[in-house]
Amino acid sequence: MNQVKHYTSMLAGTFIIALSFTLLQGPNQIASGGLTGASLVLSSIFNAPSAIILWITTLFLLVVCCYFLGVHSILKSVIGSLLIPFFVYLTNDLPPLTNDPLLASICGGLGVGAGLGLVFRAGGNTGGFTLIAQILHKIKNVKHSTSIMYMDAAVMIAGGIIFSPEKALYALAGAFVTRKTMDIIQGKNTKSNIVYVISSENFEKRIANWVLHKLGRGLTKVSGAGGYSGSERVIMMIVLEQSKVKDLRSAVQEIDPHAFIILCEATEVFGEGFTPFFPVPEGKKALSSSPALNIQHLKT
Repeated sequence: MNQVKHYTSMLAGTFIIALSFTLLQGPNQIASGGLTGASLVLSSIFNAPSAIILWITTLFLLVVCCYFLGVHSILKSVIGSLLIPFFVYLTNDLPPLTNDPLLASICGGLGVGAGLGLVFRAGGNTGGFTLIAQILHKIKNVKHSTSIMYMDAAVMIAGGIIFSPEKALYALAGAFVTRKTMDIIQGKNTKSNIVYVISSENFEKRIANWVLHKLGRGLTKVSGAGGYSGSERVIMMIVLEQSKVKDLRSAVQEIDPHAFIILCEATEVFGEGFTPFFPVPEGKKALSSSPALNIQHLKT
């Protein structure tokens, strides 16, 4: 039943994204980032249908990622990567819903955000720039969010050059609406999450390695003992975004089915990878200088 819900959400989400592109963003030249926005710019440069450009770039990216990341690393991306160009191709001949670029940017942003939210809630992704970000992270250790931000900005700037500066501003507004809608669908807010993973020493290294190398997050380990059994237990504290909680939960359950996972909400997190520390006035020591508080430096 869970698999049916998973694939239903994937199909619905990618179809909504494709419809938003073909009925709103594409006809009004709103390149709000992502591979669909890039295909819109490239289609204007090469005078080719955006659906064909999207197919070519998607297949090329999948081949390149297989080479750099391996087939198993991109399996979750294949379905979303292929469904979007497929649905764009199917709906390419439908008439646009509006010729007003402002309406197209807002409503298109709502549609793309809702579609992405459904896909991410199902534990999938749509490939595209996410795949490029994974390659850059492996080769140059660039943060995923940083590389995606720069690529989206490059698409919007290119759209402003190819189409008009006004269209770039509409694209920026659409990207903002997309982000907010996606957060609402995912049930995500601006707060970070603290996850406590309680596992046995047998699985400690495997879970820690996954968090450090696959999730790209730091963690703090605390030794403990079961109150009933008295057996040694390891408590791992991880601070991360809401969007990554599902991946962490799935990985921990796969590695240690008997592990306990406790999720808490953090109002604010200061440090590398999160909100920078406020400047400390001269003559005053930062709280982190205390050995009792400086348990471990969190990093991405």
